[in-house]
Amino acid sequence: MAGDRQEDEEDVVCLDESFFINDNYQLTKFTFGSQVLELYCLQSASTDFDLTGQLVWPGAMLLNEFLSKNVDLLRGCSVIELGSGVGITGILCGRFCREVVLTDHNDEVLKILQKNIELHSSSESYSNCTGFVAEKLEWGNVDQIEQILGSHSGGFDLILGTVKLLLQKRGKGRCKFILAYVSRAKMMDSMVINEATGHGMKIAEVPGTRSVVGNLEGTIYEVIL
Repeated sequence: MAGDRQEDEEDVVCLDESFFINDNYQLTKFTFGSQVLELYCLQSASTDFDLTGQLVWPGAMLLNEFLSKNVDLLRGCSVIELGSGVGITGILCGRFCREVVLTDHNDEVLKILQKNIELHSSSESYSNCTGFVAEKLEWGNVDQIEQILGSHSGGFDLILGTVKLLLQKRGKGRCKFILAYVSRAKMMDSMVINEATGHGMKIAEVPGTRSVVGNLEGTIYEVIL
């Protein structure tokens, strides 16, 4: 029995993150209204080690469609995006905003995010964006949030993508969180609203933004203190 147990233990193989990483990124074109973007991304990614930020999610497509139709919302603003992934939303914002901070917590995703920023930052379309950077931020990590706010002492006009500390930095009603919500489970639909109101925030669906992305229904929410 002891010999069998030892043989079973020897059969166990531990795989590190490098086994799951796929960095065969393809330059892909996306069109949102009159806005055309090209960036590097994957068409699929491993859920192991949280590498899903290597591809473009339906929520990002929904949010970009909304922003492309409401560019006046972005003009001259400072924006921070939470969970940027490959950066498709933040890069769109860079065409209209004066400052964009794109964030993600995964080091591998941050590499491709930085590559996509460099792909666009030298373009004339981004000449008005004086701050266009990637920062590491894990949702709920207060130390990392404080570090970012230390470099951006005035806070942000818009938050894309918790958020309460970032909203508080600008004061009540002076900062807006734009959430692209894609429904994957009905039980989550009410939880989104309940969590926001439970933390003292006001949340409202933006009229006319409900649509189907792929085979999922989504909408845009605006959240303020």
